[in-house]
Amino acid sequence: MLVGFPTPQYNAVMSDYLKTIHKSKLFRRVPEEELDSLLEHLDSQLKFYSANQVAVSAGRRVRRVGLILEGTMEMYEQDFWGREHKIDTLKSGSLLLENHAVSGKVTMHTFKTVCSTAVLWFNIREILTLDETHTYNTVLIQDFMKELAKKNLELYSRVSDMDRMSTKEKLLSYLSKEALRHNSDEFDIPYDRRELANYLSVERSAMSAELSSLSKEGYLVTKKNHFKLLKPSSLKD
Repeated sequence: MLVGFPTPQYNAVMSDYLKTIHKSKLFRRVPEEELDSLLEHLDSQLKFYSANQVAVSAGRRVRRVGLILEGTMEMYEQDFWGREHKIDTLKSGSLLLENHAVSGKVTMHTFKTVCSTAVLWFNIREILTLDETHTYNTVLIQDFMKELAKKNLELYSRVSDMDRMSTKEKLLSYLSKEALRHNSDEFDIPYDRRELANYLSVERSAMSAELSSLSKEGYLVTKKNHFKLLKPSSLKD
């Protein structure tokens, strides 16, 4: 269901989500009293999806950025023969298709809902037309650029992990980066075993076996999503 500006239905439904929108990384520095006028300027639309619904299909050229206000989506890659591979899980507060909306490129991925999901779609190009009378002009562009940079850095990091030839090397590459990110040899990762296997594009059973081997070899100690990295005696000076 699509609810567009400026209908009474849009205003009524939007009021329920304004606090959620204002808490998002993109809009958190916009003054609350100016949020309504900004969303109008961005030609925003609210769209509601049922569970297991395709929100965006691969091959589509998108002009709007999505902000998940409620629910969860999964991003899939599908090949010529219809085989699907899950790339990522996107939860409330996540942005959708920001790179595609800016570049005008066709998306190579399909986005499906896991449960009932609400998404705010807005025209990101309109941000660039804001004049200096809008006090949120600079902060909005800054925050959008930060989100783009963060997503791209995460992508480069993932490509680096997946470029390793073996499951062992993929795991060690990923865990090494997490230790750097946390500035500690002990940390929690944001994935369970199934999600980590999907992230690294490896078989879950093979990954679990490799984690067990790495633990026996003295590389790490792990329980669920908690890890402590060690240096095995073979690597010590």
